[in-house]
Amino acid sequence: MPEHRSVSQLTSYASCGESYRLSKVARAPQTPAAWFAQGVAVHAAIERWERTYREHSPETAIAWFEEAFDREAAKMLEVEPDINNWLCPGRTKPDVDLANRIDRGRVQVSGYIEQALASKLQVLELLPGEPAAEVPFTIDLDGITVIGYIDLIMVDPWGRPLVRDIKTGSKRPVSPMQLAVYRHAVFDLTGDAVEWGDYYMAKDNKALDPIPLSPYTRDMVTTWFKQMDASEKAGNYLPNPGDHCNTCPVRRFCSVMGMDRLSFRP
Repeated sequence: MPEHRSVSQLTSYASCGESYRLSKVARAPQTPAAWFAQGVAVHAAIERWERTYREHSPETAIAWFEEAFDREAAKMLEVEPDINNWLCPGRTKPDVDLANRIDRGRVQVSGYIEQALASKLQVLELLPGEPAAEVPFTIDLDGITVIGYIDLIMVDPWGRPLVRDIKTGSKRPVSPMQLAVYRHAVFDLTGDAVEWGDYYMAKDNKALDPIPLSPYTRDMVTTWFKQMDASEKAGNYLPNPGDHCNTCPVRRFCSVMGMDRLSFRP
Protein backbone atom coordinates (compact mmCIF):
# COMPACT_ATOMS: atom_id res chain seq x y z
CA MET A 1 0.00 0.00 0.00
CA PRO A 2 1.22 3.56 -0.66
CA GLU A 3 2.71 5.57 2.20
CA HIS A 4 0.35 8.42 1.48
CA ARG A 5 -3.00 9.14 -0.12
CA SER A 6 -3.92 11.80 -2.66
CA VAL A 7 -6.98 13.53 -3.99
CA SER A 8 -6.54 11.79 -7.35
CA GLN A 9 -6.50 8.40 -5.60
CA LEU A 10 -9.70 9.25 -3.73
CA THR A 11 -11.61 10.49 -6.78
CA SER A 12 -10.32 7.66 -8.98
CA TYR A 13 -11.27 5.02 -6.43
CA ALA A 14 -14.71 6.58 -5.94
CA SER A 15 -15.31 6.69 -9.71
CA CYS A 16 -14.29 3.11 -10.51
CA GLY A 17 -12.47 0.66 -8.28
CA GLU A 18 -11.38 -1.48 -11.23
CA SER A 19 -9.80 1.43 -13.07
CA TYR A 20 -8.05 2.40 -9.84
CA ARG A 21 -6.76 -1.16 -9.34
CA LEU A 22 -5.39 -1.38 -12.86
CA SER A 23 -3.71 2.03 -12.94
CA LYS A 24 -2.58 2.46 -9.32
CA VAL A 25 -2.02 -1.11 -8.09
CA ALA A 26 -1.42 -3.45 -11.04
CA ARG A 27 0.36 -0.67 -12.97
CA ALA A 28 -1.19 -1.76 -16.26
CA PRO A 29 0.10 0.06 -19.38
CA GLN A 30 -2.02 3.14 -20.06
CA THR A 31 -3.20 3.93 -23.57
CA PRO A 32 -2.18 7.47 -24.59
CA ALA A 33 -4.66 10.10 -25.71
CA ALA A 34 -4.13 13.57 -27.14
CA TRP A 35 -6.46 15.07 -24.53
CA PHE A 36 -3.99 14.10 -21.81
CA ALA A 37 -1.30 16.25 -23.46
CA GLN A 38 -3.79 19.08 -23.90
CA GLY A 39 -4.80 19.03 -20.24
CA VAL A 40 -1.25 18.96 -18.89
CA ALA A 41 -0.10 21.71 -21.26
CA VAL A 42 -3.03 24.05 -20.57
CA HIS A 43 -2.44 23.71 -16.84
CA ALA A 44 1.28 24.36 -17.29
CA ALA A 45 0.71 27.53 -19.33
CA ILE A 46 -1.90 28.94 -16.95
CA GLU A 47 0.25 28.18 -13.91
CA ARG A 48 3.26 29.89 -15.46
CA TRP A 49 1.22 32.94 -16.49
CA GLU A 50 -0.28 33.32 -13.01
CA ARG A 51 3.04 32.76 -11.25
CA THR A 52 4.60 35.57 -13.30
CA TYR A 53 1.91 37.96 -12.05
CA ARG A 54 -0.01 38.01 -15.34
CA GLU A 55 2.70 40.15 -16.93
CA HIS A 56 2.99 38.19 -20.18
CA SER A 57 0.88 38.37 -23.31
CA PRO A 58 -1.53 35.68 -24.47
CA GLU A 59 0.85 34.95 -27.34
CA THR A 60 3.65 34.15 -24.89
CA ALA A 61 1.36 31.93 -22.80
CA ILE A 62 0.25 30.09 -25.94
CA ALA A 63 3.91 29.47 -26.80
CA TRP A 64 4.37 27.97 -23.31
CA PHE A 65 1.37 25.75 -23.98
CA GLU A 66 2.79 24.56 -27.29
CA GLU A 67 6.14 23.72 -25.70
CA ALA A 68 4.45 21.72 -22.93
CA PHE A 69 2.14 19.97 -25.41
CA ASP A 70 5.09 18.87 -27.54
CA ARG A 71 6.86 17.48 -24.47
CA GLU A 72 3.83 15.50 -23.34
CA ALA A 73 3.08 14.20 -26.83
CA ALA A 74 6.70 13.05 -27.17
CA LYS A 75 6.45 11.12 -23.90
CA MET A 76 3.31 9.37 -25.08
CA LEU A 77 4.85 8.53 -28.45
CA GLU A 78 7.60 6.73 -26.56
CA VAL A 79 4.93 4.64 -24.84
CA GLU A 80 2.92 3.99 -28.01
CA PRO A 81 4.68 5.05 -31.25
CA ASP A 82 1.68 4.14 -33.40
CA ILE A 83 -0.72 7.03 -32.91
CA ASN A 84 -3.49 4.95 -34.48
CA ASN A 85 -3.58 2.96 -31.25
CA TRP A 86 -4.23 6.04 -29.10
CA LEU A 87 -7.61 6.69 -27.52
CA CYS A 88 -9.73 8.89 -29.73
CA PRO A 89 -13.26 10.34 -29.48
CA GLY A 90 -15.93 9.02 -31.81
CA ARG A 91 -14.84 8.54 -35.41
CA THR A 92 -12.18 11.25 -35.38
CA LYS A 93 -8.85 10.03 -36.72
CA PRO A 94 -6.04 10.13 -34.15
CA ASP A 95 -3.82 12.48 -36.18
CA VAL A 96 -6.76 14.85 -36.68
CA ASP A 97 -7.58 14.68 -32.97
CA LEU A 98 -3.98 15.55 -32.11
CA ALA A 99 -4.11 18.67 -34.29
CA ASN A 100 -7.52 19.59 -32.88
CA ARG A 101 -6.22 19.34 -29.31
CA ILE A 102 -3.44 21.78 -30.06
CA ASP A 103 -5.94 24.27 -31.48
CA ARG A 104 -8.32 23.80 -28.55
CA GLY A 105 -5.51 24.27 -26.07
CA ARG A 106 -4.46 27.55 -27.68
CA VAL A 107 -8.05 28.79 -27.46
CA GLN A 108 -8.38 27.66 -23.85
CA VAL A 109 -5.20 29.44 -22.76
CA SER A 110 -6.09 32.72 -24.46
CA GLY A 111 -9.67 32.43 -23.20
CA TYR A 112 -8.49 31.92 -19.64
CA ILE A 113 -6.32 35.02 -19.80
CA GLU A 114 -9.18 37.08 -21.21
CA GLN A 115 -11.59 36.10 -18.43
CA ALA A 116 -8.94 36.39 -15.70
CA LEU A 117 -8.12 39.97 -16.61
CA ALA A 118 -11.82 40.86 -16.63
CA SER A 119 -12.60 39.09 -13.33
CA LYS A 120 -12.74 40.66 -9.88
CA LEU A 121 -11.03 37.57 -8.50
CA GLN A 122 -7.27 37.62 -8.10
CA VAL A 123 -4.79 34.87 -7.31
CA LEU A 124 -3.89 34.86 -3.63
CA GLU A 125 -0.27 35.63 -2.78
CA LEU A 126 0.75 33.04 -0.22
CA LEU A 127 4.14 34.65 0.41
CA PRO A 128 5.88 37.61 -1.25
CA GLY A 129 6.64 36.49 -4.78
CA GLU A 130 4.53 33.33 -4.45
CA PRO A 131 1.15 33.49 -6.25
CA ALA A 132 -1.03 30.56 -5.23
CA ALA A 133 -0.94 28.59 -8.49
CA GLU A 134 -0.35 24.81 -8.44
CA VAL A 135 0.05 24.91 -4.68
CA PRO A 136 1.51 21.73 -3.12
CA PHE A 137 0.08 20.56 0.19
CA THR A 138 0.43 17.80 2.74
CA ILE A 139 -2.21 17.32 5.42
CA ASP A 140 -2.69 14.75 8.14
CA LEU A 141 -6.18 13.31 8.51
CA ASP A 142 -6.14 11.31 11.71
CA GLY A 143 -3.00 9.44 10.77
CA ILE A 144 -3.55 9.34 7.00
CA THR A 145 -1.15 11.56 5.09
CA VAL A 146 -2.76 13.21 2.06
CA ILE A 147 -0.76 15.08 -0.55
CA GLY A 148 -1.81 17.01 -3.62
CA TYR A 149 -1.76 20.22 -5.60
CA ILE A 150 -4.37 22.98 -5.74
CA ASP A 151 -4.67 24.55 -9.18
CA LEU A 152 -5.53 28.02 -7.88
CA ILE A 153 -6.38 29.76 -4.63
CA MET A 154 -8.32 32.88 -5.55
CA VAL A 155 -9.34 35.85 -3.42
CA ASP A 156 -12.28 38.21 -3.94
CA PRO A 157 -12.22 42.02 -3.42
CA TRP A 158 -13.15 41.51 0.24
CA GLY A 159 -10.23 39.18 0.87
CA ARG A 160 -12.25 35.98 1.00
CA PRO A 161 -10.46 32.92 -0.44
CA LEU A 162 -11.89 30.50 -2.99
CA VAL A 163 -10.33 27.26 -4.24
CA ARG A 164 -10.48 26.64 -7.99
CA ASP A 165 -9.76 23.59 -10.10
CA ILE A 166 -9.30 23.90 -13.86
CA LYS A 167 -10.98 21.37 -16.14
CA THR A 168 -9.97 21.18 -19.80
CA GLY A 169 -12.41 18.44 -20.85
CA SER A 170 -16.06 18.67 -21.78
CA LYS A 171 -17.49 16.67 -18.88
CA ARG A 172 -18.71 18.76 -15.98
CA PRO A 173 -17.68 17.60 -12.51
CA VAL A 174 -20.55 16.15 -10.50
CA SER A 175 -18.82 15.99 -7.13
CA PRO A 176 -17.36 18.68 -4.83
CA MET A 177 -15.14 16.02 -3.20
CA GLN A 178 -11.94 17.43 -4.68
CA LEU A 179 -12.70 21.01 -3.62
CA ALA A 180 -13.71 19.85 -0.15
CA VAL A 181 -10.25 18.36 0.42
CA TYR A 182 -8.64 21.56 -0.86
CA ARG A 183 -10.67 23.55 1.66
CA HIS A 184 -8.93 21.87 4.57
CA ALA A 185 -5.55 21.98 2.88
CA VAL A 186 -5.81 25.76 2.56
CA PHE A 187 -6.77 26.06 6.21
CA ASP A 188 -3.65 24.14 7.19
CA LEU A 189 -1.53 26.32 4.90
CA THR A 190 -2.92 29.75 5.76
CA GLY A 191 -5.35 29.45 8.65
CA ASP A 192 -8.09 30.88 6.40
CA ALA A 193 -11.53 29.27 6.39
CA VAL A 194 -12.49 28.58 2.77
CA GLU A 195 -16.25 28.73 2.33
CA TRP A 196 -16.45 28.38 -1.46
CA GLY A 197 -14.86 26.56 -4.36
CA ASP A 198 -15.51 26.26 -8.08
CA TYR A 199 -14.53 24.45 -11.24
CA TYR A 200 -13.28 26.52 -14.15
CA MET A 201 -14.37 24.95 -17.44
CA ALA A 202 -11.76 25.93 -20.01
CA LYS A 203 -13.96 24.61 -22.82
CA ASP A 204 -16.61 27.21 -21.97
CA ASN A 205 -14.18 29.91 -20.87
CA LYS A 206 -15.95 30.38 -17.53
CA ALA A 207 -16.27 29.01 -14.03
CA LEU A 208 -19.28 27.02 -12.91
CA ASP A 209 -21.35 28.36 -10.04
CA PRO A 210 -19.44 28.42 -6.74
CA ILE A 211 -20.05 25.46 -4.44
CA PRO A 212 -20.52 25.99 -0.69
CA LEU A 213 -17.86 23.97 1.11
CA SER A 214 -18.77 24.59 4.76
CA PRO A 215 -20.86 21.39 4.99
CA TYR A 216 -17.77 19.30 4.22
CA THR A 217 -16.18 19.15 7.64
CA ARG A 218 -12.72 17.82 8.36
CA ASP A 219 -14.28 14.79 10.04
CA MET A 220 -16.27 14.05 6.88
CA VAL A 221 -13.23 14.32 4.61
CA THR A 222 -11.21 12.20 7.05
CA THR A 223 -13.93 9.53 6.92
CA TRP A 224 -13.70 9.42 3.11
CA PHE A 225 -10.00 8.68 3.21
CA LYS A 226 -10.32 6.18 6.06
CA GLN A 227 -13.01 4.26 4.19
CA MET A 228 -11.01 4.28 0.98
CA ASP A 229 -7.85 3.22 2.82
CA ALA A 230 -9.61 0.35 4.58
CA SER A 231 -11.36 -0.78 1.40
CA GLU A 232 -8.16 -0.89 -0.61
CA LYS A 233 -6.29 -2.74 2.10
CA ALA A 234 -9.12 -5.30 2.04
CA GLY A 235 -8.71 -5.66 -1.73
CA ASN A 236 -12.11 -4.21 -2.65
CA TYR A 237 -12.06 -2.88 -6.22
CA LEU A 238 -15.62 -2.80 -7.53
CA PRO A 239 -15.99 -2.04 -11.27
CA ASN A 240 -18.34 0.79 -12.19
CA PRO A 241 -19.04 0.56 -15.96
CA GLY A 242 -20.43 3.68 -17.61
CA ASP A 243 -19.76 6.45 -20.12
CA HIS A 244 -16.39 7.10 -18.51
CA CYS A 245 -15.20 3.73 -19.85
CA ASN A 246 -14.80 5.36 -23.28
CA THR A 247 -11.97 7.55 -21.99
CA CYS A 248 -10.41 5.08 -19.54
CA PRO A 249 -6.70 4.58 -20.38
CA VAL A 250 -6.68 1.04 -18.93
CA ARG A 251 -9.99 -0.10 -20.38
CA ARG A 252 -8.50 -2.94 -22.46
CA PHE A 253 -7.44 -4.72 -19.26
CA CYS A 254 -10.76 -4.16 -17.43
CA SER A 255 -12.33 -7.32 -15.98
CA VAL A 256 -15.70 -6.17 -17.34
CA MET A 257 -15.03 -4.22 -20.54
CA GLY A 258 -11.53 -5.20 -21.65
CA MET A 259 -10.37 -7.24 -24.62
CA ASP A 260 -7.20 -8.16 -22.68
CA ARG A 261 -9.03 -8.69 -19.39
CA LEU A 262 -6.99 -11.73 -18.41
CA SER A 263 -3.69 -9.85 -18.44
CA PHE A 264 -4.14 -8.05 -15.11
CA ARG A 265 -6.59 -10.19 -13.17
CA PRO A 266 -7.28 -9.37 -9.51
